[in-house]
This record gives sequence, structure tokens and C-alpha cells, in this order.
Amino acid sequence: MDKGQGGRAAESDGPRMDDTLSNLIGGLSFEERSSNPEWLKEREEAYNSIKAKRQEELEKKVPVAITVKLPDGNELTQNKKGEAYMAWRTSPYDVAATIAQGLADSSVVARVTYSDYASDYSMAEDGVAGENNLMGDSMDEVNASDGEEKEAESVLWDMTRPLVGNVSKLELLKFDSDDEAKTVFWHSSAHMLGEALEHLYGCRLTIGPPLKGGFYYDSYMGASDAFKEEDYKPVEQEVTKIIKKKQRFERLVITKDEALDLFQGNPFKEQIIRTKVPDNTRTTVYKCGDLIDLCRGPHLPHTGRVKAFAATRHSATNWLGDTDNDSLQRMYGISFPDKKMLKIWKENQEKAKERDHRRIAQKQELVMFHELSPGSAFWLPHGARIYNKLISFIRGHYWERGFEEVITPNMYNLNLWHTSGHAMHYKDAMFSFDVEGQEFALKPMNCPGHCLIFAGSTRSYRDLPLRFADFGVLHRNELSGALSGLTRVRRFQQDDAHIFCRDDQIEQEVLASLEFMKSVYN
Repeated sequence: MDKGQGGRAAESDGPRMDDTLSNLIGGLSFEERSSNPEWLKEREEAYNSIKAKRQEELEKKVPVAITVKLPDGNELTQNKKGEAYMAWRTSPYDVAATIAQGLADSSVVARVTYSDYASDYSMAEDGVAGENNLMGDSMDEVNASDGEEKEAESVLWDMTRPLVGNVSKLELLKFDSDDEAKTVFWHSSAHMLGEALEHLYGCRLTIGPPLKGGFYYDSYMGASDAFKEEDYKPVEQEVTKIIKKKQRFERLVITKDEALDLFQGNPFKEQIIRTKVPDNTRTTVYKCGDLIDLCRGPHLPHTGRVKAFAATRHSATNWLGDTDNDSLQRMYGISFPDKKMLKIWKENQEKAKERDHRRIAQKQELVMFHELSPGSAFWLPHGARIYNKLISFIRGHYWERGFEEVITPNMYNLNLWHTSGHAMHYKDAMFSFDVEGQEFALKPMNCPGHCLIFAGSTRSYRDLPLRFADFGVLHRNELSGALSGLTRVRRFQQDDAHIFCRDDQIEQEVLASLEFMKSVYN
């Protein structure tokens, strides 16, 4: 089964693209806030035109009887009325309703394993062949070792999307018992948030992925506009309207040219399409209300499944995470299938605030930050005592385990980072500068420095293992919008060590390192 089939809604930071496309592309696609802009109707008209074409294709498909096998081994072939399950007609929702209507109405998404497909089903035609990964969604491959039989792959499938073959295993996933169901639930909620943002402000949507606990949507609002906390309530009220309408999530397969026509006027969607969708292939979009978005899915049956929604915070970011690109506005949200869940979540958030290390650090005068050195902690006297105590604790473990402490420079000629490979893959996250016509950089990690120490003397295999430990100061050029207390900083120190050993010593060194971690954290 092609791994592109039925992309799984996964946590993601969005699409990655060719760096040559990184530039300011937003332009005048957004000029000022405007509710329900005219282009919403134009986009929906284009969608309906494409939908009519796909409907003609669907009418040519031949429904054939299929069998659906449940996880307990029970096989179903017909609904309660005695009507046979048919490819291109019967959905996971229909199968669930055969078992119990309550099951159908509480299941978020299906996990389907096909034993075979209908003869007239084509992945390419269905927009799932290849790897045109639009929203960072992915489908995990089931890998097997050489000589082992490869296990059949499962795929997340919309509850209301017709099945396209015999099913060897159908799992019905619920929000409260499956992490993938939560991901799908929050992915659909992100679409609802996007719809509200378009209605209220006419902003140009970019990407809106699910997270481990919620979701966000990035949107372009020009160079000067930005979200404020005052925007939360209108957004929540608009989403409530969307919930009450019980808008269906519709999946539609489109060609690359159709996609470019559909998203004309949104330069960010256009760039995703040109970069991620190969020529002469198809991809998919999802529609709820008048929102139409590039997406692999799957999604909820309808917006009414969301019973509680809250806008939680906002921040600034950049298109593709590159500060040379357009500035975007990000709004985060959380949602649940039960209002009680949202109430509990808010209570837990308040408790978490009380335990927030930033609040404690300020209250106990441990650490401070200053705008003149963003992301760099100032350790105050009380904090410095804790800091030094931690270093002494780890230093004692190093002595017991045969590590030798070294001190290495803070900056190096960039040639070192070209040799190590960091410059090729990590230079944007390094602080680099000119020194007498040569490029230098502050070290973001200690590894190359320790390698220079090792290479600085002639070594014998009898000298091994050598264990170098370093409390050196490191600097990483994190985006300003990502800085957060001590969890995401630009300047820090870590108990960093590297071991140089022979092949026959690797096992014992790995075991010793695991015992080291166990000793520290236990």
C-alpha cells in the first residue's frame, strides 16, 4: 500500500520548502481587516465547479459488495436493514451504526486496514499517491525486517468517507481513548478556527496543524496588524456559530491546476501547491462551511462534534519559520467533545501557572531576563546558589565515573563548523560574525571542540576510553517568538560530555551511560 494513502493527521510545524522560495510574498493579499470578504464566495464557486467534475467521475464507479472485519474477528456484510455493504457507498459511520448508533455518533475517526481494493479504485485518482504532503501530515510506514512478511498497513479514514474495498480490520476511535482520535479532533478544530479568522478578519490562512494538546492557525495580516487578547472572544463566538451549524467536513480530490485556481489570491497556499504537489498529480482539500483548505485529512463528520472551544493565546511567527519571510500571526486554541472537559482543562491550566518556573523564579528572585539580551538568563544570587549546587552534583558524578573535565572556547572559525557539518544544516541557528575578514561563530554545542582536543595529541587504543566533560557556555539563535523562560533560550550551559572509545568498548560505555542517567534522575 502506498504510504501516501490516507495521510495521518500528525503534529507538525508545517511544510518545509526549498530555501530559494523564501521571500516576502504576502504583499497586498491582505490590506486591512474586513469581515466575510468577497473572495470567500469566489472560492466556493470554484470549489462547486470542481466538485461537479468529481461527482461525474464517482458516478462511473461500480459499487461491489464488501466485507468488513472488526477487531474481535466478527465479519459484517450488511446493515440492519439487510442491505449489503458496498464499495463507494458504505462508510465507517454506516458500519458503526449497524453495531450501535451511539458508537457511530461518538467515534471521531476510523482506522482501516484493507485486504484488497475495488478494481476501479486508483490511489493516483484519489489524490493519495506520491508524497505531496500539504500540512505536515504523514502516514507511518509499517516496516519489516528482511525475510519477514510485511504487515498490512492501516490508514486513518473519515467516518463518512465511503470505503473502497474489503476491510480486514476496522477500528473505531474515540476522543477519550485514542491519541490519534484526539489529533484528528484538534485538526478539525483548527479548520474551524481558520474559518472564523476568515469570516472576522479576511486574513490569508497559511498552515493550521494539530498539536499534542490543541492546535493553532497561522495567518497573514500584513506587516502591521496583529492579534490581541481582545480578539479571543469574537473568535470564540464565531466558532460557536460554526459549531451550531453542524457543517459537514467534505473531502474533495483536485488537480494541481484546479488547486492553483481555487487558492488564487493566497500566495502562501499557492507556494505550498507549486512546491509540494507534483505536476500532473492530484491532491485533496477539505471544506466546512465556506472554508476550503488544502489538507490530507481525515476529519470529523461535522463541526457539531465539537462541544467546547477556547482561544488560548497568540504569538508572532514567520512563514516557514524564516525571519527573512513574511511575518504571520498565530492563534492557538483548544477544544473538546464535552464542556466539562474544557472546564477541567482550564482548572489544570491555572494549577500549571502556579507551578510555572517563570513565576517561581520571579517570586523567589532566582532568575531574571532583560530585553537587551533576549533569551539569556541573569542568575540572581539565590539562583546562582542553586545553579552552582547542580554543577557540583553533576561534577561529583563525573569524577566517580572517570570523566575528565575540560574547558573549551566559546567561538570558532566557521571552517570548523563546515568540517563538522553544522554549518550546512544549522548555520541559521548560530550567531556568526566577521573577525578580521573571516567568519566566526559562537558555539551552539561542544562536540567539535572535544574532537579538536582528541585530535590534538597522538592517541593509542590503550588510552581509550577517554571521557571529556564540559560545562561550556552555548549560544543558539532561537527565534524571538519561541523564547520561553528557561525552556527555550539563546544562552545556556549543559552537563555535556563525549566519550571516545574502541568498538569493543561501546556496549559497556552505553550501559554505563544509562546507569549514569538512572542514578541522576532516580
